[in-house]
Amino acid sequence: MGNNPWWGMIGIAVLFLSGWTYFLPSRFRMDSEGVQKKSPFGNEIKKWSQVKSIVPDKYGVLLSPFPQPTRLAKFRGLSVQFSSNREEVLEFIREHTSG
Repeated sequence: MGNNPWWGMIGIAVLFLSGWTYFLPSRFRMDSEGVQKKSPFGNEIKKWSQVKSIVPDKYGVLLSPFPQPTRLAKFRGLSVQFSSNREEVLEFIREHTSG
């Protein structure tokens, strides 16, 4: 394993893939039906009826399909990142969910 450059390339690829949301652009669209996230890896849609709780933090909000906090929420939910519109986004989400 020593000096094989492939291990370095694999390591860089793993690091990039683990944080791709920070490196590649994503677009979000919210309307009365739900939220759509467009990224280079495809589209993800979450209807408001599927959102059982919201978990905001300083970077965004997690739209969770679970009523209580759970570790699965990050995998089954949809994470919406803020830009400079944090309060507007949270207000819009709260108007359309029970969160």
